[in-house]
Amino acid sequence: MTSEHYPPRADLEAAFQAVRRARVPQIPDVVLALREELTRPEPCVKVAADLIAQDPALTGQLLKMINSPLFAARTKISSVQQAITMIGIERLTNLVTASAIQRMLSANDGAARIVWESTMEQAQVAVAIAERVPEVSADTAYLFGMMQNVGSLIFADLLTDYGTVWALRNISAPDDLLRYERTALGIDHATVGFLLAGNWRLPEPVALAIYHHHSATAADLDDPETRALIAISKLSHYLIALSLGIHEQPEMLAYRDAAWQELSIRDEDWQALCEQAMQGGWTH
Repeated sequence: MTSEHYPPRADLEAAFQAVRRARVPQIPDVVLALREELTRPEPCVKVAADLIAQDPALTGQLLKMINSPLFAARTKISSVQQAITMIGIERLTNLVTASAIQRMLSANDGAARIVWESTMEQAQVAVAIAERVPEVSADTAYLFGMMQNVGSLIFADLLTDYGTVWALRNISAPDDLLRYERTALGIDHATVGFLLAGNWRLPEPVALAIYHHHSATAADLDDPETRALIAISKLSHYLIALSLGIHEQPEMLAYRDAAWQELSIRDEDWQALCEQAMQGGWTH
C-alpha cells in the first residue's frame, strides 16, 4: 500500500481529539497478547489457549459465538483447544477479538444503541456474504463488520442528534452521513475507526477496509483481502437497503455494482442472499 491509501496526519490528529473527548473502552489485555503471539514466526497453540483461559467470561462468550447459527460449526466445539485445532490460531484470535469488542460495546444505550444494533446486523450480513465468496473468511468478515462503524459509536457519545442522523442516512445515504460528521466534528467515522483498529492491533487489511469502506476508489487498493472486505461492506449496505425497500437509491445501486465487480458470487448465491434479505433473517 502507498501513503495515499492511509489517512493524512491531520485527519488522524482530528480523529485522536474526537476519541479523547468520548468514553472509549479499553480492549482486554488478552486480545493484545494474542495478537502479539500471532506476530511470532511460529505462534504457540498452548500459549494462545492459556491466554484465552485467563478470561473465563470471554471464553464462554467465544464458545457461544463459535457454536451459534451464525457460524454454523459442523461439530459442537466445547473447548478453546478444540477450537484452535479446528480453525487455527489466527481465525480463533479474530473471533476472540470480535467477542471482546462485542462485550465492550454492547452495553451502550441511547443513540449508541441504535448504532450498535445496526452494526451487528451489518456484521451478520457480512458473514452471510463471506460464506458465499472465496476471498474472505467468515471470522474476518465478522470482525470487520463489527468494527467498520466503531467510529460512529464514538460520535453517538459526542453529538446529541447523531442517532437520528444515523438512522436516516447510514444505509441509504452514507455519503450524506460522512458529510454531516465532517461538518460537526471535522472528521468522519471511517477515520476514527481506522485509528482505533490500529490501537487495538487489528489486522492491517481490516484497518484499511474500515478506512475505505465508503470509498468510491477502493479498486485502486493493492491488497485483494482489503478490497474484498470493502465490497462485502458495500454489498451488506445494499442487502439491508433491499430488506427495507430502499435499494433503488443511486448510492445503493453503485454499492451493489462495485461489490459485484470485486467479489466472485455465483448467480444462485446472489439469489439466496437477496431472498434472505427480503425475509429479514441473517442468523439462520
